Amino acid sequence: MTMTKLLAAAGLAAILAACATTENDTQNAEIAANAQVEPGSPDEMVCRNERVTGQMIPRRVCMTRAEREALRRDAEESFQDESTRNLRVGDPNGG
Repeated sequence: MTMTKLLAAAGLAAILAACATTENDTQNAEIAANAQVEPGSPDEMVCRNERVTGQMIPRRVCMTRAEREALRRDAEESFQDESTRNLRVGDPNGG
């Protein structure tokens, strides 16, 4: 019984270590690539801690300035489309 618990704990530790190593390697590669980009350029990687709806703990979100700007434009266009589509012009008395 004790050996089973020990093996389970060792396996879990190995899995968690593998996940952390992959994430750190990816972040290190992004940092190295970002160091060669001119600050303020559209290709510069910017990381922010953002809260996800329904979760208390913010998560780190990294994307280039160009990607973030594209998301902002898409959100604005979607908002404008929905606002225009749902705009109802008619008789205020319901007739």
